[in-house]
Amino acid sequence: MSQALLLHPDRSFAEELIACGGGDLKKCYQCATCSVVCELSNVGAPFPRKEMIWAQWGLKNRLVSDPDVWLCHQCNDCSTRCPRGARPGDVLAAVRQKSVEHHAVPNALARSVNQVKFYPLLLLLVPGVLLAAALVLRGTLERILPLGEPHESAFYADFFPHWLLIGFFSTFTALSFVGLVFGLVRFWRGMAAADRMDGKEPTIGVGASVVRTVKSVLLHDRFAKCTDRVSRRSSHLMAFYGFMALFVVTVWATIDLYLLPMLGVESLYPFNLLHPMKIVANIGGILLVMGCVKAIVDRSKSRESGGSSSFDWTFVWLLLLVGITGFVTEAFRFAVDPVQRTALEYAAYSIYFVHLILVFGLLVYLPYSKFAHIFYRTVAMIYAEHSGRTQGGERVELPAVVEKAS
Repeated sequence: MSQALLLHPDRSFAEELIACGGGDLKKCYQCATCSVVCELSNVGAPFPRKEMIWAQWGLKNRLVSDPDVWLCHQCNDCSTRCPRGARPGDVLAAVRQKSVEHHAVPNALARSVNQVKFYPLLLLLVPGVLLAAALVLRGTLERILPLGEPHESAFYADFFPHWLLIGFFSTFTALSFVGLVFGLVRFWRGMAAADRMDGKEPTIGVGASVVRTVKSVLLHDRFAKCTDRVSRRSSHLMAFYGFMALFVVTVWATIDLYLLPMLGVESLYPFNLLHPMKIVANIGGILLVMGCVKAIVDRSKSRESGGSSSFDWTFVWLLLLVGITGFVTEAFRFAVDPVQRTALEYAAYSIYFVHLILVFGLLVYLPYSKFAHIFYRTVAMIYAEHSGRTQGGERVELPAVVEKAS
């Protein structure tokens, strides 16, 4: 028995998608070539054809809570083979940006972070002022609280002590992650509500879905199925594992600096160049920079088969600058004489301050930028496993005559 469904189109949403990079959306004439050629598309709920229909109709509520949008890795196999040049991959990328903005808490910050006109304010002025204020309050906090720097020999600790640095970034990052959790909960509920409306029920436990998804993320195996931009897998892997290595080293440095002395173990911080953690950090930094450079080169070469919006470019450049300034600050640390300091010291402090501003933009704005994809995509992949989207069925191969229809 057929069931009536009341739709609530949002014409302005379609225009927003076009403005965010989905400019060829209206060229789509629903031939379904995109869903057939996509190696990542599910048999039970193929994409991106249905998403292209919803986008043309302005069905915002369906799109922003659609997990299939996040199963797309924008390899653009669909875009290069579309007979009309509609570039579904770019449309889905624009939908993902709007999904982040829709679910983020607060929404206004997500919309602002992704507008170029607000970059000077949010990426430079705000973190710069907050960091400067923390430095001004340093003396007052040291008089009020029993705080101190356990390692006066650490060069940059004279400028920005570790306790203040850790407290500063921990506070603001924790606040942003609270918003991220609320956003992800809203996202999960939206996906579940859409499936209930369609009469679908979960088929796999959440625990098993998490295990499968984590394995897929660690291997980046879905990228391996792409053909047009299969090289993107290596750049993503380098940037991903480079960032994870730096994160692990940062956590261990904090443990080494504060927790180990409390347990009676002598701290070795600051690490020398031959310390295992310093080696891991340098390898991670190299991987991060190499991954970002390769991603920039790949995107520049492939603009004709799929564009990248400021939402994409800002993140990759920010990540690259964090890696580069990190290496520069490390070089200054070993170049500046801690006893006989010269003008080089002021250059070192300036670069370090810039590095901290960039780190602030990367971490604190994480739930609202392209970086949020790590979490939204992971949650969507978990839900896709949980709902049975990725299970069963055989793919239909595209006839050779259509394969090169572009």
